[in-house]
Amino acid sequence: MRRKCRYIAALCAAACLGAGAPAQVYAQEAGGADGAETEVTFTAGNDGAMTAAAEPGKIAPVRYEKGSYVVGRDIPAGEYAVFASTDGDGNPYRTCSFTLYKNDSDEKRIGTFRFEHHGLVTLYDGQHLVLQSGYAVPAGEAKLTLAPYGMYLAGRDMEPGSYLLTPLTADGGYFALYNDVRYYYDYQDDYRRFLEPTVITVSEGQYLELGNIASIVKLEGSGGA
Repeated sequence: MRRKCRYIAALCAAACLGAGAPAQVYAQEAGGADGAETEVTFTAGNDGAMTAAAEPGKIAPVRYEKGSYVVGRDIPAGEYAVFASTDGDGNPYRTCSFTLYKNDSDEKRIGTFRFEHHGLVTLYDGQHLVLQSGYAVPAGEAKLTLAPYGMYLAGRDMEPGSYLLTPLTADGGYFALYNDVRYYYDYQDDYRRFLEPTVITVSEGQYLELGNIASIVKLEGSGGA
């Protein structure tokens, strides 16, 4: 039975790659090391990239690899975390990048975005997402925890309040605060570059982006505005 399940999963993967299909999820049952059934999730981007992840007793999170996706057809609408690929070197300051268009004709580009470690983006039906590097997972499944790089939603990924930021190098660091991550209209509340340690306040519901930061420390007794 175990060999049969592996064979079926392999056929699904091969068929998807051969057809050049957009991102789709194929779930097959496979035998775990202890003989227990495990759900294996395959995700294929339309550049042919595919990943498979399995853990006994758990369903692997959907992962969208580098490629091109029409929202509502190839990838569901919603908020996503886009991560940089580490390539095994363990460098958390690697960057990811993606371009977002208002529709699949690519005539109206919202922008091209680059983040250290990971960024966040909200996708709407009909938009066109191009992942130039890295991969995307639903934000609710990303299990983000605050670190001195990346992007976070106050109230979900980090506590609201005041924080001390210390730049990583003599070139200084930066932070940005957003009221949403659609990336058009007036989405940015604040942006600053700094050479010396600086204190910022992050309110409930704001998104914090960090760049070239050595450390972030929550000030004792501080709360969200």
